Amino acid sequence: MDEIVIEKLKVSGKHGCEAIERQVTGNFEVSMRLFADLNAAAKTDSLDDTIDYPAAMAIVEGVFAGESVRLIEKLADLVAQRMFERFQKLSSIEVEVAKIGVKVGYDFSKISVKINRDRSFYLK
Repeated sequence: MDEIVIEKLKVSGKHGCEAIERQVTGNFEVSMRLFADLNAAAKTDSLDDTIDYPAAMAIVEGVFAGESVRLIEKLADLVAQRMFERFQKLSSIEVEVAKIGVKVGYDFSKISVKINRDRSFYLK
């Protein structure tokens, strides 16, 4: 399967377990691997035959600008779900969401979650 990779897209939003995290804007990074058959795009050189990656990044931005949620797991799942809704060519997706600069009493660079979904996951 072919893939489009988007790495470390910087977005912001009001998300987190603590109430204060949902009141102030925090920083996140989102990476995605979008799996699709890109054979037609390679032959036609047409945007209609691939996944429009600026549109994919806009979807991520919209999820993070939207309603506050508590968990980065939920954010990753929302991104995956919206990608499948928008891109019929998408067969599966890997989404990693990293929360940057969170303070939980330990010294570390980031906390992240990575999910893998295929289209059938949302047909249940």
